[in-house]
Amino acid sequence: MKKRFSSLLANLIWSALYSQHALADLAKQCLLGVPTYIKPLVNDNPNSLPVYIRSDKAQANYHEQVTLFSGNVDIEQGNSMLSADQVTLHQRQKKNDELVRIITAIGNVTYTSNEIKLTGLKAWSNLNTKDIYIYQGNYQMIGRQGRGNADALKQHDNNCCTVLENGSFTTCLPGDDSWSVAGSEVTHDHQEQVVKIRNARFKIGKVPIFYSPYLQMSVGDKRRSGFLTPNAIYGNSSGFEFSAPYCLNLTPKYDTTITPNYMSKRGMQIQTEFRYLTTLDKGLVELDWLPNDRNYNCNHGNDRDDRWLFCWRHSGVMEMWRFNINYAKVSDSSYFDDLYSKYGSTTDGYTTQKFSFGYTDENWDTSLSYKQFQVFDTRSYTYRSTPQLDLIYYKNDVGPFNFKMFSQAAQFTNFNKDYPKATRLHIEPMVSLPLANHWGRLNAEAKLMTTHYQQKNIGYYNKNISTGRHLEGLVNRILPQFKTEGKMIFERKIDYSQGYTQTLEPQLQYLYVPYCNQNNIGVYDSTILQTDYSGLFRDHFYSGLDRILSADQLAGGVVTRIYDDQSVERFNVSMGQIYYFSWPRTGDITGTWDKYDNTGSVVWTGDSYWRINNQWGIRSSLQYDVRLNSVALGDVVLEYRCDEDRVLQLNYRYANPQYIQQILSDSTNSSHQQGISQVGIIGSWPLVDLWSLVGKYYYDAKGKQPVNQLVGLQYNTCCWAINAGFERKIISWNSSGSSSKYDNKMSFNIELRGLINNYGLGTNKMLLSGIFPYHSIL
Repeated sequence: MKKRFSSLLANLIWSALYSQHALADLAKQCLLGVPTYIKPLVNDNPNSLPVYIRSDKAQANYHEQVTLFSGNVDIEQGNSMLSADQVTLHQRQKKNDELVRIITAIGNVTYTSNEIKLTGLKAWSNLNTKDIYIYQGNYQMIGRQGRGNADALKQHDNNCCTVLENGSFTTCLPGDDSWSVAGSEVTHDHQEQVVKIRNARFKIGKVPIFYSPYLQMSVGDKRRSGFLTPNAIYGNSSGFEFSAPYCLNLTPKYDTTITPNYMSKRGMQIQTEFRYLTTLDKGLVELDWLPNDRNYNCNHGNDRDDRWLFCWRHSGVMEMWRFNINYAKVSDSSYFDDLYSKYGSTTDGYTTQKFSFGYTDENWDTSLSYKQFQVFDTRSYTYRSTPQLDLIYYKNDVGPFNFKMFSQAAQFTNFNKDYPKATRLHIEPMVSLPLANHWGRLNAEAKLMTTHYQQKNIGYYNKNISTGRHLEGLVNRILPQFKTEGKMIFERKIDYSQGYTQTLEPQLQYLYVPYCNQNNIGVYDSTILQTDYSGLFRDHFYSGLDRILSADQLAGGVVTRIYDDQSVERFNVSMGQIYYFSWPRTGDITGTWDKYDNTGSVVWTGDSYWRINNQWGIRSSLQYDVRLNSVALGDVVLEYRCDEDRVLQLNYRYANPQYIQQILSDSTNSSHQQGISQVGIIGSWPLVDLWSLVGKYYYDAKGKQPVNQLVGLQYNTCCWAINAGFERKIISWNSSGSSSKYDNKMSFNIELRGLINNYGLGTNKMLLSGIFPYHSIL
């Protein structure tokens, strides 16, 4: 058991060498002491190339075919050169007339190729096979970090393999022996990009720390089985965590990663991710298993409760057919609050379970899907579609017109048996007349939206659920829609900026949909859509089909853009509004805009973006609603980004509480009801010398509490790095105490680096974690 444990630790330490990051400044510094191959690279067969020998003195014995070279001897063939104080060349003729040339070198022996530099006291080499044997030597990789010594260094099979006897290896620069690995035999296969080590001993300084009888590891871009970078975290929810992922490369098209994740307060979790990629499909399957979660059982009074996650994501295409799966399920509603997973987060209130397949050709697009949710809040009204069939028929250029027919059949059920069930049939033919040229477009369209509902189990809902709706068993809804939309694009050269171009893009849209009282229809898959600038020109304001908002309105707006001489958009600003000739409504008074009878200019919105230069950028958006007599939504982001490790971003976002109550009327999360006013700062920056800092802070002014806090510090050298971090974030809302629950986590990692230029700070992973992951606007 001890041998297996030490072997595991040695594998983990070696695997940490190969995490890939990039920091150009440190990489340049680390490569200053590394030799480079500056001669033109020769790609011809070395055996067909001539051998050049230079020396101060030469003596030849033609009878024995022996030549002695002495004094500054240089032997060069192709990309290889051997230098020594004295070299003896032995030549002999084989029966097949092949001339065999063997050399023995003594004194200050140096062998250099485009891959490695070897030095030693004595050497033997076969010029035909390019095998070389150096005694008591040192070696240094060419063009990258990697050096060591050995009792004997052997290179054979036309330089494809290097073998060290009682050798050592480190990526530290000369003069720095912070760590090294020694082995009785180390074989480096350059073509297969793999290193095999026997009796490996990891050393800190001169002190051996770990032992492994055998190691095999990848040293290049080819995928190989082996341990990935381990991770250690301490949090108040799970205690001390240590994970050691192992990647198992099954075939070039299949691999799996198995991650034992030890948590001191919970137990041992096994995470398994299987990935596949073929010419027809790709996907992954994840299964996480935590038997007998001690912390969860203690808090919930259970004797034994296993916790698990299953996720399957699949995307496939076979000729005109497509297949998609997005399925995720967890053992309990608190899973993402307690356990980290990249397939869900603390802000998710559900998991999606969707299967679909479809067919597409020139005129048809069909899809059959089954979609349901695992909802964590039992008070939620979420419905599942079991199943849903979508049929779309296209036919363009029918004279001057385009024709489209959209139809759908869906059945909806709720996990709460007291809620209604429904079958919905929808047919929506549309005819449009598009006119366009290079400076503008005009499109007129008409559609007829016909929907039939069969609603069951409505008695209990009408009597006991206070939504203000009164559902009916059979409902038919027929609504026409007329829309006319036009846009023009004006363009001019900017006189004061060489090569810059400005556009002016006005746009108008008139939309008419008559009013229909839909209070007798349940809400199964419809929610109000947010209105940004592009949303002004939608012809629908609800997702799904259960609610169709009446409209007698004119939407107008204008966008101006500035492009540089490389056609990169440097600036844009847009502003628009909707003018209501009659107030929009659906007849549903629950959490909608129906109670507001405002007409005229009601909704104003604007967006802007300014890329000041390649490092600075600012983006903002604002929505004003006359019905609220206030700003409904707003956000602004200011970012400075020198490179991926030098980032500073300030942001602010706002949502009016009345606006939230309209679009999230069914939400049971208390934190939403008071509105959103959150300010945040994200930063990553190298400090003095080799230190770097990363931080994140978000504060909710409405709740008067921090939402997400993170700070990390990292120290980098050419051959090792250490980082430590602390994160505090909200994981759930405690409705009984009206306060948020926080989870505090401390992380600690050590990386040994240098083999494949992994000099980066490792701060990007920190920035992408948490409730508000970093997204660049540049």
